[in-house]
Amino acid sequence: MDLSRVADDLGKIRFQFKCFHKPVFSWKGSYFVCRVKAERSLSFDHGLEGSIAEDCYFAVNAYRCGHTFDWIEGQMWEESPFTVSDFIEQRKRWMQGIHLVVHSPNLPLRYKLFVAMSHYAWVTSILHKTLFVVLYLKPHYSNYWMSVLNAFVNAVIFYTFIFGSLKSFSVQKIGVKRYLLYVLGSILAAPMSLIVETIAVFLGFTTNKYMFYIVKKQM
Repeated sequence: MDLSRVADDLGKIRFQFKCFHKPVFSWKGSYFVCRVKAERSLSFDHGLEGSIAEDCYFAVNAYRCGHTFDWIEGQMWEESPFTVSDFIEQRKRWMQGIHLVVHSPNLPLRYKLFVAMSHYAWVTSILHKTLFVVLYLKPHYSNYWMSVLNAFVNAVIFYTFIFGSLKSFSVQKIGVKRYLLYVLGSILAAPMSLIVETIAVFLGFTTNKYMFYIVKKQM
């Protein structure tokens, strides 16, 4: 269910660092490298609003202070949550933490505008998922442009899962048959992932925004 993140990392995040050298759209704190001087001057200690999605707050604050970013080429593997409940709690914390960053009075809007747009696109994705179900059950409610936009959004979503699965598995390590089986299974699991993320978004708005849930990734 984590495969769309691979497309996000190698697409949006890589693009912004290569082209703009700034965290324009968002940022993922896994495996980042930071100069000691910059970390000491910026700090990770920014109260409650900077403690839930601390990497996002750090990035926007660094952008505000004029620091630049870049992408380091290479491969690093990260463990995904092992259970559905951990997956939900992780996504819920991300949503709540980024929400606090977007609404922080200490970070000017011009440095977090596209982060805010990305955040609210995620938050309101439940509307698109609802529309998808409605159009499937009641296709006569649709018009041409609604169908085109719905099809485009669905195509992008499934593309991220396909891309993520192709990048996450190696033919050399597991063989062609298992590789194709894993890719197919990942694509079939995409709807489940979308449902679980919708649950996480709902819980993010209805539960305490200042709880930091630690996902257990020990084998």
